[in-house]
Amino acid sequence: MHLKFLKKLGLRVLMPRIWRLLLRRYKDTVAFLFLLYVVYRIITFKGDPSKRTASLSGWGRETPRSIADYLDPAKDTALIVPREFCRSKAFLTIAVCSFVHHFERRRAIRMLWGNSTDFNYSSFVKLHGYPKGQYLDVLPARLKLYAEYLSGEGDSLKASIRIVFILGRRNWASLLENEAVASEAEKYNDIIQENFMDTYNNLTIKTVMAMKHISQSCVNSTAFYFKCDDDTFVNIPNVLHFLLGGTIPLNEVTVGYHYLNTYQVTSPRKRLTARRGVLYGRQYCNVPPITNKLNKWYMPSYMFRGSVYPPYLCGSGYVASIDVVPRLYKAALGTRVVHLEDLFVTGLSAEKAGVKRTNHPLFRSSYPFQVDELCALKGSFTAHRAKDYLMWDAWYQVTNYSSKCPPPEKDFQLNLRKRQRC
Repeated sequence: MHLKFLKKLGLRVLMPRIWRLLLRRYKDTVAFLFLLYVVYRIITFKGDPSKRTASLSGWGRETPRSIADYLDPAKDTALIVPREFCRSKAFLTIAVCSFVHHFERRRAIRMLWGNSTDFNYSSFVKLHGYPKGQYLDVLPARLKLYAEYLSGEGDSLKASIRIVFILGRRNWASLLENEAVASEAEKYNDIIQENFMDTYNNLTIKTVMAMKHISQSCVNSTAFYFKCDDDTFVNIPNVLHFLLGGTIPLNEVTVGYHYLNTYQVTSPRKRLTARRGVLYGRQYCNVPPITNKLNKWYMPSYMFRGSVYPPYLCGSGYVASIDVVPRLYKAALGTRVVHLEDLFVTGLSAEKAGVKRTNHPLFRSSYPFQVDELCALKGSFTAHRAKDYLMWDAWYQVTNYSSKCPPPEKDFQLNLRKRQRC
């Protein structure tokens, strides 16, 4: 009886302490969840689309927004153009948007994925090492169609590739820097420079400038046009295989990039067979304008009044048949400038020109996580944000031909998304 009394007394003493502990933990949990909610609201803040009234740096309300005010289509406004530009044949012409002072990035591209002598279609089989039953080989009909741009055959096949870097200028550039650009252009003969301010918000002018020169000089000497940034790693063998009608084998990482309507890489329907009207990249759909003026991609209402952007391709890398370039350029000349270059060129201008944009899951707009790096790079067309050492790292991963990527796990289809909704 005495023991029972002590136990009851002990419980009466402990219960208030337990309740206080539970209450304290409850309050801490609520406070933590509230803090997470506040952070989430700050990150995802969109505001009222009708109140995107803040001005954009470099593109105020009164700033002229006609491309012709910056790039006269009837005149040669370039400061530097490569000698004999586009006089020779090139299956693929690649325009790399680069800032004036990015000397090292341009040097890395020339040495690595831009070295088409070593990194060409002949690297495709070494890159994957898969038996041919796991993907579709190039189409003989396309080899014949583009024979004037190709040399060799089989595993020794090579395509002619031209790379040109697109630059503006910097008003604070030193005389030494200007001389360095001129010396670089003289040495490598691969730079186009125009007389406009080289800033992020002027990327639209830079991209349209590239299309101007391609349209005026390269239409009769190039089959395909590829636009990318100087922090984009481009898997040239994969791109060439695709353009020649082949498909890229799946591996354990890249299969996760696909949809239920895109993963069938052994289906003839997944081949590229078109010669004209081609525009492929990573497509964005149903994207609303950013209304937070502190955001890099903020869109003032005086530049775009709609509530949703038209479908467009990520500017870090996309490919087009050469006939599409003058169509986009002509449409751009009649479209009011929007500072987001990928939206302007592949969204607004493409829509005006009647050019269909097609999503391909192997155009990647970010750099893969380290655990996925090897197989993501080997199995994709592009990897963005490959800055500085990452560009070299990507190169060593892709050209490590002794390392092969496992195929997808069994029943991988169960984990794929249905399809992109555009």
